[in-house]
Amino acid sequence: MKKFIFFLAVFPLFLSCERSVTRTTCEYTARIVGYELNCHTCIVEFPYDSVSVRKVIGQSRDNHYEAVNLDMADYEIGQFIKVNIRKTEPNEMKACITLYPTYGLLSIFITQSENYNNLIYNDTITISCGDCLWDPANRFYICLDTVLDSRCPLELECFIAGNAEAKFKFEKYTGTPVFFGLNLWPKRDSIIDQYKFTLISVRPYPSINHPIKQGDYKADILIQKE
Repeated sequence: MKKFIFFLAVFPLFLSCERSVTRTTCEYTARIVGYELNCHTCIVEFPYDSVSVRKVIGQSRDNHYEAVNLDMADYEIGQFIKVNIRKTEPNEMKACITLYPTYGLLSIFITQSENYNNLIYNDTITISCGDCLWDPANRFYICLDTVLDSRCPLELECFIAGNAEAKFKFEKYTGTPVFFGLNLWPKRDSIIDQYKFTLISVRPYPSINHPIKQGDYKADILIQKE
């Protein structure tokens, strides 16, 4: 019988920030959800880009795809990577894939891949809206989901300065996502699983002459281990 390990990750589609192709050289966010043991390749899903991937590659069962050139030894289940993809050419198909098709999964070829930036502790780091920071040693991600900005625009005089709230997602490789918000005013830190998160600033500052799209926001944060 065909050997096959499959891990179905429950992954809500909550990243609401607009995608900016200028922010990364890779277009799609892929998540490793399993391994195909005959060929030692990775099974991936595209939690934020499933509709776009279906248009480029086609419909695959449960929106999972076999990445013919991702070696399972290089990746962990639950890991995110940024990728460019295309359809697999016939000469790129391994014999084991041809002989033992993976339960109706379509194959893809990864033309380019990169890991998310590593997060740094005890120093101010910047994260763009819709992007993530990665701690490979402790196997978790923190992603900037949305910014709610009620700060007084530069051109106006207001009774109150207002507030900017940055909404984040904290997720371990095989854990349940935790969603939390950080405020500039009043300051509200969050402690999750021994990590303390502090919001330092949110950029750009609002202006009535220059509307800000969600994908333009960046948050400066401090992460400390408790």
